[in-house]
Amino acid sequence: MKYILFTLLLMQVGLLTAQNKTNHTIEGKVSDASGNPIAYASVVLKGTNHGAVSDDGGEFVIRAPSGHYTLRVSFIGYTTYQAPITIKEEGNALVEVVLKEDNTKLEEVTVVGKTQAQRLEESARAVGIIETREVKLRSADLGEILAKTEGISVQRAGGLGSDTRFALNGLSGDKIRFFHDGIPLDFSPYAFGIANVPVNAIKQVEVHKGVVPIQFGADALGGAVNLVSPTIFNGWSGAASYQVGSFNTHRATANMAYASDQSGWFASAGGFYDYTDNDYKIDVAIDDEQGQLHQQTVKRFHDGYKAVGFNFKTGIRHKSWANELSLEGYYGKYDKEVQNSQSPGLVDYPDLGIDKAVAGKPFGEVMFNRFSQGLNLHYNVNPAVKWELDLKAGYNYNEAESFDVSHNLYNWYGEVVRVNNQAGEFGQADHLITKSTNYFARQQLGYSISDKHNLTLTLAPTYAHRTGDDLLIDGEYDPALDDGYLFDFVTGLEYSGEVLRERLQIIVFAKNYRQNIRIEGIDPGVEGLQVDKRSVNNFGAGTGLRYAWTSRFSTKLSYEYAYRLPRQNEIFGNGQLTSKNLGLRPENSHNVNLQWLVESKILAKTAWQIQGNFFLRKVNDLIFLMTNSEGFGVYDNVWSATSQGIELGANIKEVVKGLSLSANGTYQSYFNTSDEGPFASFKDDRIPNTPYLFANGGAYYQLKNMVRTNGELSIFWNTRYVHPFYIGWESAGLPQYKAQTPKQFTHAIGATQKMKFKTVETALTLEMQNLTNAKVFDLYGVQRPGRALYLKLTTQF
Repeated sequence: MKYILFTLLLMQVGLLTAQNKTNHTIEGKVSDASGNPIAYASVVLKGTNHGAVSDDGGEFVIRAPSGHYTLRVSFIGYTTYQAPITIKEEGNALVEVVLKEDNTKLEEVTVVGKTQAQRLEESARAVGIIETREVKLRSADLGEILAKTEGISVQRAGGLGSDTRFALNGLSGDKIRFFHDGIPLDFSPYAFGIANVPVNAIKQVEVHKGVVPIQFGADALGGAVNLVSPTIFNGWSGAASYQVGSFNTHRATANMAYASDQSGWFASAGGFYDYTDNDYKIDVAIDDEQGQLHQQTVKRFHDGYKAVGFNFKTGIRHKSWANELSLEGYYGKYDKEVQNSQSPGLVDYPDLGIDKAVAGKPFGEVMFNRFSQGLNLHYNVNPAVKWELDLKAGYNYNEAESFDVSHNLYNWYGEVVRVNNQAGEFGQADHLITKSTNYFARQQLGYSISDKHNLTLTLAPTYAHRTGDDLLIDGEYDPALDDGYLFDFVTGLEYSGEVLRERLQIIVFAKNYRQNIRIEGIDPGVEGLQVDKRSVNNFGAGTGLRYAWTSRFSTKLSYEYAYRLPRQNEIFGNGQLTSKNLGLRPENSHNVNLQWLVESKILAKTAWQIQGNFFLRKVNDLIFLMTNSEGFGVYDNVWSATSQGIELGANIKEVVKGLSLSANGTYQSYFNTSDEGPFASFKDDRIPNTPYLFANGGAYYQLKNMVRTNGELSIFWNTRYVHPFYIGWESAGLPQYKAQTPKQFTHAIGATQKMKFKTVETALTLEMQNLTNAKVFDLYGVQRPGRALYLKLTTQF
């Protein structure tokens, strides 16, 4: 508690020192007379060096001091727009610019400034940007979209709503941190996994590889992913989508926003609903009456998923005392049927007519449910000349319930074949409820030494209290009732600057990681309340350099010595199958990236870009769940590992009129370097169950003026390849007897028809995933859906 009070005191000091105003923000959107956004329009404050370029959605942001200016917006084929604009001391500005066509004036315009996404990508940070403007019209979820990015692997234990293993340059799970508008994803209605976040609720995705900015105020071993919400413009705006398809899948999203430039008040509300039976066909190995194995094709019968969530946000912005002051509330809930374990096994006996068939027993009544709710506060202000204060704080309460109490034993046809004396399909009977109350705060204080040099201080405490209840234990010792308290405090200090006429960009930072752990509970045979506690304190640091050799070629070098503090489930266990371990040490890693980028000229008729990244992750004290033959386990620091590899990506627009192509590939060698411990005998082996070679490709063809004069038809194709990989250690056993996840080679194809009705834009997409009906396994023995057809309607205004 004393750390929280200390942090709040620092925040109050920052607020009390607030007096004067510095740079303000001009936000705007550029569109044509039909309301279509214009990308790459040049937006400048005439006579100054303040400018920007509109992004794919026509949006731009300029920061400038208060005063009177002339706003100048230009783009090829349109009449240049000029208008006076006043940035008042007490607020920022919102503008909407409509350009008129001028076919007689097609000379090239001068481009000044860059989009926000370009500025971030062209900084010294190891970050990539994924725009969702086009992909949100398609049926692919966020997990599938991220999996098309170089360096990212997304393994799923089934269809929509299934458990997901997200990996970035080999490191996976809690080693990667996820955020929504800079706030931990757990403090949002999308707390149930990155893959299940509705794409239509996201404007863009930032992928930070290995080197995580201090602005997030978080510990992360292998990187971070930040989901960015759409900008709220003046007046009314909204969007909705509905998707229906195979396996009785239904997905819907809706959001509405209003903002008043005069009063500064704004509000937004949104929600989503997902439902699927996941009753796709799989091949299974089934014993006949004589005990002989046969392959049968069956439908999954207990794999349904339902999720619902909503959020509401309101506040004031563009005032002298607040760039933004807002409060957000949210709620999310999901229910998931569990068909089988994540690794039931795989049988492959071609001589018996069995071709990669799922083995193991199915479950018919196992369930998992979870809900999450909370509030977030955001306050941003320029308290004094050259200073900026950004404060975010949040509260979250969530419950998770696992339910496995059936005595029935099911076969793959969904029939009860036996009634057991002992309850529990998975193993030991389970009806466990876990409750967690969480708080977080993040203060970011920035000081502008000059236009090109900045200092930033971040203070980020988080606090969690977790307890639970095993409802099957009555009057006996219940370890789930233990109270676990976890306090993390991450502090960061960063310098960023530009020299050599902005050709060289520099970032240098240091971080401190502190964690206090406390567990209170009753142990059998010991009188009174037992209290265990522990503290850790570690320091990390990093740097980033970017040098622009020419306007079209640049390189980046980034490094971080990073720490990842143990999470609640790793320290406290679950009170049943997983035991607590207060002795867990933070994971640490030396992360290095060497990136390069070469691209065509801006506004070139055929625009292209080629980029690459050599990466190294040298990890120590990796946390691993050690289990025994009965399924009981504990998290422990058991190995060291190194991940190194290369990523390559390329895209080209307007190969011929309307045709764009893209491709990327990743090779990574993620291997064990442990000299001691249970895995020392497997030193230099690849880490099991981890893809090491994968690639993606895509084509996009656009035909304008279809169906209606302001319509647009686009046809797209995507493909993905994943090389086979072992699920166990490479050196254990003979190659012909070792289990491996088969190769994947999948395709998706679809078409989108866009139509414009005044200010309302509508799109209808028909898409077929897994076009060839390939048998796909992300995880060993867990077959993914086959061929699937989806129809999606999207509208926005």
